[in-house]
Amino acid sequence: MRCNYVLATILFLSSFLGEAQKILKRELQVENDNDAYTLNFSRDQYYSQGVALRYRILTDTSKWKPTLEKKVRSYVLNHRFYTAKHLWWEDTTEMDRPYAGQITLSATNEYYFKNSSYIYLELELGWMGPALRMGDLQYNWHKLFGMQLPLGWDYQIEDSPIINIYGKYAKALLQGEDMDLSTESNFAFGTGFSHVRQEFVYRLGNFLPIHQSTQYNGAIGRVNKGPKQFEGYFFLSPGVEYVTYNSTIEGGIVGPESVFTKTSEKWVFQTRAGVLLSWTKFDFALFYYRRTKETPESTYHKYVGIRMAQRF
Repeated sequence: MRCNYVLATILFLSSFLGEAQKILKRELQVENDNDAYTLNFSRDQYYSQGVALRYRILTDTSKWKPTLEKKVRSYVLNHRFYTAKHLWWEDTTEMDRPYAGQITLSATNEYYFKNSSYIYLELELGWMGPALRMGDLQYNWHKLFGMQLPLGWDYQIEDSPIINIYGKYAKALLQGEDMDLSTESNFAFGTGFSHVRQEFVYRLGNFLPIHQSTQYNGAIGRVNKGPKQFEGYFFLSPGVEYVTYNSTIEGGIVGPESVFTKTSEKWVFQTRAGVLLSWTKFDFALFYYRRTKETPESTYHKYVGIRMAQRF
């Protein structure tokens, strides 16, 4: 009988230790951007709403081990709405930008290096235009909840394919115990968006290095060390963007000509800030964005993003 108790105890401890050391290789993530989250519920303008659903997988990096900490592959479903400043505008003489709706699928690779640097590459394929009936979706959603009805979808950007490549490079510049500074360079090129953007990222609080931190979705692949593994910090990231093409404003490169377009501002200044929390299996992040005007007639825009991730 005593042997049975000893054996049971060993098996129990072994299973607990095995679970504690389990590497979490998969992740489900949802991210939602909305200007209503600024707590101004009458605000619904410009980049009005976006949703991204991501499935992320830690891949084999054995042949890269000397330099690469880990590589992550993702598959993403996106949808985005763009509207004029005021939804009650129904004449193009009033509108400061066109309406537009997009649905896309993406595949991404993320590379986390041992020298505290990070590379992100994404190929996005999708569609924009009336064929998606995004205007009907937004109209009926607003009608259901008694909100201002969007009246400008008759002048949305016409049907056009989206083929886009995105890239990002981040590198730690200064590293301290509870604060650090990184540089982040971004580019987009394709039929949807083309731009380059340079940012600096300042973090303050309890955070991990880039390859493990939720700042760049690096928590996947951590060893499960139980509930004591925690990140909590604030970040601030000012940046400047040079725009060469924005299809949601200027119309699609391929497809019929849109009846109403605007000219994109070449220089856009963006400020991001947020609070990020990460545990062993779960992340929660709150982002604030403020962007200067994107057309000569428009004004600045602010919106909030919420991101949650579950690892397994």
